[in-house]
Amino acid sequence: MRIITYIILSCFIAACSQSRSGGELEQALKLSGENRNALEAVLGHYKHDSLKYRASCFLIKNMPYHYSQEDYYLSPEGEKYRPDICKFKNKEELGMHCDSLTRCGYLEKHDMIYDVLSVNSSFLIKNIDLAFMAWEKPWARDVPFEVFCAYILPYRVQTEQISFLREEMMKRFLPLLDSAGVKTPLEACVALNEHLKSVVRYQDTGLPFYPTIEETYQSGISRCDGICNLGTFIMRAIGIPVAVDFTIWPKMDLGHSWCAVWNDGRFYSFGPGEDQPEVHARMFSQKRHRRPAKVYRYQFNPLHYGKISSTGGYQTFLNTPLWRDVTHEYLDKTTEFEVPILDKEKNNLHDKAYLCVHNYYEWKPLAVGSYLENGMCSFKNVVGDNIFMVADVTDNGALRYLTAPFYVSSNGEVHLFIPRSDQKFSYTFDKKKRSRNYTLHYWDVDRESFVSIPCKSSTDSTQTYEQIPENALYWLTLPERIVNQRVFFIEQDTIRRY
Repeated sequence: MRIITYIILSCFIAACSQSRSGGELEQALKLSGENRNALEAVLGHYKHDSLKYRASCFLIKNMPYHYSQEDYYLSPEGEKYRPDICKFKNKEELGMHCDSLTRCGYLEKHDMIYDVLSVNSSFLIKNIDLAFMAWEKPWARDVPFEVFCAYILPYRVQTEQISFLREEMMKRFLPLLDSAGVKTPLEACVALNEHLKSVVRYQDTGLPFYPTIEETYQSGISRCDGICNLGTFIMRAIGIPVAVDFTIWPKMDLGHSWCAVWNDGRFYSFGPGEDQPEVHARMFSQKRHRRPAKVYRYQFNPLHYGKISSTGGYQTFLNTPLWRDVTHEYLDKTTEFEVPILDKEKNNLHDKAYLCVHNYYEWKPLAVGSYLENGMCSFKNVVGDNIFMVADVTDNGALRYLTAPFYVSSNGEVHLFIPRSDQKFSYTFDKKKRSRNYTLHYWDVDRESFVSIPCKSSTDSTQTYEQIPENALYWLTLPERIVNQRVFFIEQDTIRRY
């Protein structure tokens, strides 16, 4: 899964850091430029309907945090072009088409279209009216106004291009629930999600762009981000309060998105068109490789208004205010722990300590921690039985590793992997791919990188190494870049892979 980097309007950061006597709504209106008349028209339209007025205020004051990610090819003649995925048989055919565009001089373009500058009054008014119609349904009537605003009212899910399909979704899917006799958001979600199995399925389209609601709806296929956006959009359109949850895998490469439905004060996770709420969370907990170390929920309103974190030139979703830590809502017990910072880095620390996992050939930030006066970093609400590294960001925008890699047990016990170069051992590894030569690496704390170890002997099915330093983090890889070549350590002659 692609992790979307959020760029907030710089003027909004400045405005919210000053005195907010006018409130977030006035700040948003100040930022809207020529679009201010349109937004004020929405407020004027609902001036005699206090609840819809509050709903419109909620949307408008949060608009500066949102944008559409418009991805397309630009032809040599300056024309925009985005391939229609419905016209291609499979991802290979579409991939070949995209390759041919590049050879012909087409350029990939990625534009940010900010909502506060572009969303018009008629779109907002229609979205608000439709959302309130859905809120009247039996399964939605007991949803509190605050929950309605956060998980039913929003006109967008994440950074997809704005969709105008809300009314169409209501006309198609509301009759299914009207006839099902459901009475709660959870019952409605289960009933609709069963139907979504025939609407959308997980499949790579081959298009190297962030999916739109229309593309996923019309083609019926997408990867997890597109499926979640469509599933959430449909659920909200018919009055089911739903959000998108996300993790970076600690025991697999890449990451994953899924959904969560609000019901009677708590959320229940599910996969749109896949796992139902009653089994989804258990599937995570029971399958070791799917057990997340951290889970975040994307919301339309920020955790703190005006609290925009500096990226230091490094792009990560952790520096934006729209993701909320919801790890504690899942089944696995969380823990907290402290880990020592390397002596050479203690006097030059930046403002954030990132907890990282090794994922697809690099260390990727998964959580933010705090520095302690005793030269330690502290992290809370993390699921253990995982391998981590702590890093901050240098002035030139690169990650700098502050600790040795380490293992955290389920109870928060920390074991540092600091290689013992004076204590070495031999080990024979089985080859998963026979007749292929692997390379064994270990993490060198001083070099801050993986260092290869010479192979002593090799057969079609095994490779033997004799100069392996004790107490190190290891990595056995093939030359080509493939997923899930995981790091590991060796304990009592047994490989423990993460």
